[in-house]
Formats: sequence, structure tokens, C-alpha cells
Amino acid sequence: MLHGWGFTGEVWNDIAQKLAKNWRVYQVDLPGYGHSPLCTYTLPILTEKLAADLPKDAVWIGWSLGGLLAMAMARWRPAWVRALVLISTSPRFITDKNWPHAMKLNVLQQFSQLLQTHTLTTLQRFLALQVKGSETALQQRRTLNALLNKTALPLPEALQAGLTLLQNTDLRPALSQISCPALLCLGKRDTIVPVGVGKDCQQYWPNLQPVYIERAAHIPFLSHSDIFMHSLQGFFNEVITP
Repeated sequence: MLHGWGFTGEVWNDIAQKLAKNWRVYQVDLPGYGHSPLCTYTLPILTEKLAADLPKDAVWIGWSLGGLLAMAMARWRPAWVRALVLISTSPRFITDKNWPHAMKLNVLQQFSQLLQTHTLTTLQRFLALQVKGSETALQQRRTLNALLNKTALPLPEALQAGLTLLQNTDLRPALSQISCPALLCLGKRDTIVPVGVGKDCQQYWPNLQPVYIERAAHIPFLSHSDIFMHSLQGFFNEVITP
């Protein structure tokens, strides 16, 4: 399970506890987060690091930035990836003329500038953006703020490197070469990864299975965990054989 920008693997605690009844679960701290030492944030180095530390033939669940890395693993380290579960993520996080359902470049640049002087404030503002529009926004914000206060903050270098990766990465040409089963879960109220990215991705990746959660924003596995788990179990029943 690969977390998103700003949070450690502990963001998965509730979902991981449910999955642990039937699966061996790895809640990964990305480099520079939690207990993981920092490394250079390029896709080749990150996929090499993950491949060295994690088992082959696993289901990779990636949220946001973690989903980007999970896609990279499936493309360049296919032996490690049995199936993909992608949550609120995209092969390209920044808009261009042919990719409208993404963030504006200046939004990430503003977070990058603020991060240079105020790490916690940056994380809190990004948190607010993640829950914006969700029917349980206030509850999620309290839960995630408590998690930020409970755990050590990610290294600023890792946060800056993550923003740069989100800004510069475009995996669209790689999608057609991912052969494993893949589920993409999107919140219809997400302002970071707009729901239209589901159809956008299918242009490059026809076998991708999108699922949309009506009143969710960027963190559907937290805001609508029952609906998310139902979709996840249905996907497992369809594509995962013992």
C-alpha cells in the first residue's frame, strides 16, 4: 500500500486492518517519510528501491502520488505487480491542452513555495484541498490532522521532491504497456484528480476498470470506506485467483 503526498503509510490503518484478515499487508513509508530514509526521487530509483524491499507478485494499492509509483512499478517491474488498485491518481497530475482533468501548474508551484518556509502549514492546506467537496470533509479533516500531529512530519526534501515528481511526470505513453488487471477508484467531488480522468485514462488504457464514488473527494478509502471495500472485494473476486 503506497500512500500519497504528505502522509505516511499510517493513513491506511483502517483499510489495512480489514485487508489483513485475508492478506499479508505492507504499509509502505515512501522514502523520506516515517521510517524510510530519503533517496533521490526519480521513477527509476524509486521503483528500484521498492522492488528491493517488497515481494513479487503482489497487489499494489496506490493513492495519489502512491498510485503514480504503482503504475510505474507495473510498467517497469511487472513481475512485482499481480494487480493494481489505483485511488485518486493519474498518469499526469498537471493539465495541458490535451489533458484537462488535472491540476493547474500554479497550484503545485504555490505549495512548493510555501513549503520552503512552512512545512506544517503547507500540509494542512493540502489536506484541506484533499477533503474539499466531500460530504464528510470536516470529519476527515479532524482525522487527518490528528494523524499529522501523531506522526513525525516527512522530510522537507522528500516533500519538495514529491511535488517535482508530480509536476514533471507523464506516464500516459506507458499505460498501454501495463498488462495486469487494474482498478481506478475516483471521487466525483475530487478537485485534485477530477473524475474525468477516468475516461481520459481509458483512451490509453482500455482494460482499466474505473469506479466512481458519488460524494467522495480525494480520499474515498477514508470518506467512504464501506463503498471502497465493496468495490475492492468485487475486483479481487473477479481478477485474483488463489
